[in-house]
Amino acid sequence: MTVTITPLTEREFFDWYGVFAEYATNAGVDATDEQVMRVWTALQKPGAYAAVAHDESGSVVGFVHAVPFERLLQGDGGLQLEDLFVAPAHRGQGVATALLEHVRGAAESRGHEFLRWAAHDDDAAVRALKEKFADAAGGWVLQSVPVA
Repeated sequence: MTVTITPLTEREFFDWYGVFAEYATNAGVDATDEQVMRVWTALQKPGAYAAVAHDESGSVVGFVHAVPFERLLQGDGGLQLEDLFVAPAHRGQGVATALLEHVRGAAESRGHEFLRWAAHDDDAAVRALKEKFADAAGGWVLQSVPVA
């Protein structure tokens, strides 16, 4: 399958929304209109980056969302990959790899040193992507710690 990756534009909102709703459902989240608009608004903020994957017919079949972060001690930063999704019918065809390559290129063009990505290791496809893209992370592991 040939896939084209482009930065997300305002005119693609409804196409993106359809795939985003599928992503939320697959993640077990009931995405309300308010939540969807919160995500959309966050993607419009300076420094944020979002791209969509189009199949041969021009349909949106996946997306990637990233937001900037800073490392205070080092005085640098990068992009934090927040969401990466490919519609189930298009998985196993290189779409996720193309999306990761694209957002990595966007990070590089912005002068960032790296792209940070936190993902569950219980998915074989995610593990394969991490192995393909991640080099030595210096032993750092990003963890989520509940505060309430």
